[in-house]
This record gives sequence, C-alpha cells and structure tokens, in this order.
Amino acid sequence: MFHLISRAFAEEAAAAAEPGWFEAAFDVSWGWPLMIVLLAGGVAAFVLLRKKSGKSFWTARTMSVGAMCMALASVLSLVKLWDMPFGGSVTPASMLPLLLFAYVYGTIPGLTLGALYGVMQFLLDGARFAALGAIPNLLDYPIAFGLLGLAGVFGKMENEKLGLTLGFFAGCLGRFLASFTSGVVFYREWTPEGMSPELYSIVYNGSYMLPECILCIAIGIFVAPRLVRELRKVR
Repeated sequence: MFHLISRAFAEEAAAAAEPGWFEAAFDVSWGWPLMIVLLAGGVAAFVLLRKKSGKSFWTARTMSVGAMCMALASVLSLVKLWDMPFGGSVTPASMLPLLLFAYVYGTIPGLTLGALYGVMQFLLDGARFAALGAIPNLLDYPIAFGLLGLAGVFGKMENEKLGLTLGFFAGCLGRFLASFTSGVVFYREWTPEGMSPELYSIVYNGSYMLPECILCIAIGIFVAPRLVRELRKVR
C-alpha cells in the first residue's frame, strides 16, 4: 500500500515538473529572444510610421472597429464547416471581418490587427500544436493571420468590387504562403510516402484555405461595398 501511494505521488510530481504548453511553445533558449526582436521591430515600425504621417492611425474609432472585427472573426471561427486533422478549417468566412478592416483602414493597421488576432487564436487552441516550438506557431498564427492585412494594398482602387476581390485574394494568399512555408519546413515528416513536402503542403493547406477564400470573396462582393462606405464615414 505504501509503495502504491509513493508511486502515485512520484507520478504527480513528474507531471507537475513537465513544462506546460506555453513553456513548450516558447523555448527560452531562442523563442523569447525571437519574440523580443519581433516586438521591437514592430514598435520601431509603428513609431516611424507615426512620425511620417504626423498622427497615429489608432484612433478610438479604429480600435473600436478593430475590436468588433476581432470578436466577429472569433465567433465565426468557432463554427467549423470542415475541420482538418493537423490544424486549419473551413469556417463561414471567419477571415472576412479582418480582410474588411484591412481594406478600409489600410495595410499597416490590417497587419497589426491580424497579428493580434493570430495571437488570440494561438492562446485559444495553440495547446494542440505547442510542442512544435515557437517558429511554427509564429508562422501559423500571428504571421499567417497578420498577412491578411495585405488586403489593404488595394483599398484605394476606384473599382470597388475589383479592389475587394484583389484585396481579399492577396490577404488569403499571404496567409496561405505562411502556412505553406510552415508545412514544408516543420511538418515535412508527416508527408505521405511518395509525395514531396511541397506538394503535400499545397494540397493540405489549399484544401481548406481555397474554399475559405472563395467564401470570403463571394460574400464580400455582396455585403462589403455598403459596409466599406459606412466604415469610411466613421474612420
């Protein structure tokens, strides 16, 4: 009996000593220094852009709209129309609020909001993939979702529907490229026999991102023009 109790205590102590998912995701040997460098670079870019423009683009209205877009994207992301085994899913256009925000407010605000949303998504479901380390999670979450901000590149086109289509496609393509890179570099050991890691990453990530992108563009063409006009009135 004493032996069984001692064994139980030993197992509990060993489990407590194991690092949690957060510690595993951000290995102190290089994960945190990398995060510090990225954060410092972001702050420096923000300061330079603010000096160049003479004012901050993060007004109270911008932050309010950004918070609403993040909340709506989060709610939509919980509805899984098609869930993939190693991450990724088709949702009812959960990327659309972030793409719309970037299109209206510009590339830099869009990149920033997308990255913040990516961090939030990682905190919500990153425990599934934390053991992979910091770099894969950076690519799959803040970098991938941050690149949705590329939709802002086409925000000033005269042809609004064409601008929305190109902008949304650019944002989706940016996210795809980040996930594709992550798949080739960090998920290559899961590649089926007889298939190259590059082809597998294209097929895997394209199988859920292409339908998601089509949904965002299709819905956006019908609902986004009016929303864009209303958002620009309060920008």
